[in-house]
Amino acid sequence: FETGFETAPQRAVRMDVIPAGRARRSWSGEAKARIVAASFAPGANVAEIARANDIIPQQLYRWRHLCRKTDSLGFVPVVVDQAGGPAPVGLAGEIVIRTGAISIHVPGSVTAEHIERVLAAARRLA
Repeated sequence: FETGFETAPQRAVRMDVIPAGRARRSWSGEAKARIVAASFAPGANVAEIARANDIIPQQLYRWRHLCRKTDSLGFVPVVVDQAGGPAPVGLAGEIVIRTGAISIHVPGSVTAEHIERVLAAARRLA
């Protein structure tokens, strides 16, 4: 059986092998939390923090995204409206939490557990 195609002898071709890079690393939850917390600091540069911790910025952005998606309550920065001024009458010791369209007025006598339950309920309604 002839096809009309002649086959020439095959010549060996040089092949370069490129290493796959570093082995995949696993990070402890504490290490991730430390790196992510540093990236949220005021004035922080995500690319610099990633380089300092020998990861790519995309990985750090992913961790930050996952951190924001979590349902657990955490601490947030506090903004003081009237720094150094006296508290308005009737509001001494009161905390006002504003989130979205909701303002929650918390008297000083409320426990942290109660505040947590109120914030969880507000989150479910939002």
